[in-house]
Amino acid sequence: MTRQTRPGGVSLDIWGTLLGSDPAFKPARNTLLRDAVAPDVPGDRFDAAMRQADRDVDDVCVRDGIDIGFGGRIEATLLALDLPVDGVAGRLPELYAAQEALALAHPPRPLHVELPAAVSALPLPVVLTSNTGMLPGELMRKLLALAGFGAVPGVFSNELGVAKPHPRMFEAACDLLVIPAADVLHVGDNPDADVAGAQAAGMTAVLVQPDGASTLAVLEQLS
Repeated sequence: MTRQTRPGGVSLDIWGTLLGSDPAFKPARNTLLRDAVAPDVPGDRFDAAMRQADRDVDDVCVRDGIDIGFGGRIEATLLALDLPVDGVAGRLPELYAAQEALALAHPPRPLHVELPAAVSALPLPVVLTSNTGMLPGELMRKLLALAGFGAVPGVFSNELGVAKPHPRMFEAACDLLVIPAADVLHVGDNPDADVAGAQAAGMTAVLVQPDGASTLAVLEQLS
C-alpha cells in the first residue's frame, strides 16, 4: 500500500480477522446450553444443530443487515431440533451469565501473536467494527482486553440493532473515527459483510483470510 493510497483511519473486523475462539470454549458452551434447554438431546446432535443454526442465522444477518443475538440463536437451535422455545426468554439472564463466565475462562485468541502489537503501533486512528452473534458488545470489550485489544474502541451490532453489511455499522465506525468514509479502510474476512458492505458505505475495503497472517501483512503496510 503506497503513501498516496494510505487511509486516514482503519476499521477492523474482529472474528476471522483479529481473533479466533479458544478451542475449549464452544464445546463447553454447547454442553452448558444443552444441559439447560435440551437435556434429552444427545450431545453430538445438539452440537450439530447449534453449528448449523449459527451458520444459518449468520447468513440471515448478512443478507438482511439485522442483528440476531444470544437468545435468537438458542431459539434457532431448538427449532432445528423440533423442540419448543417457550420459556427460553425467561432463562436468558442466567444462561447468558453462565456463558460469560465460560468465555472469560476461555477467552478468544489473536489469530497471530503479533496482531495486538501491530494494531497498537498503527499511526492511524482505529476502530473495531463487528457483528456480535452470541457474544454481545459488553462481553466482547472484556474479551478484547484479555486478547490485547482493549484500548481500541468498537462498534458492535447488538448495540446498534443492525449488522454488517448494513451501512449504519460503517457510519458508526466513521463517527467514532471522526473521519469521512472515503478516507477509511475497512479490513475483514467476509466478502459480503466486510468488503461489499464497506464499499457500499463509501469506504475502501481489503479482504483477508482468517489466518491472522494476511491481516498482519495489511497492518504492516499501513505502519
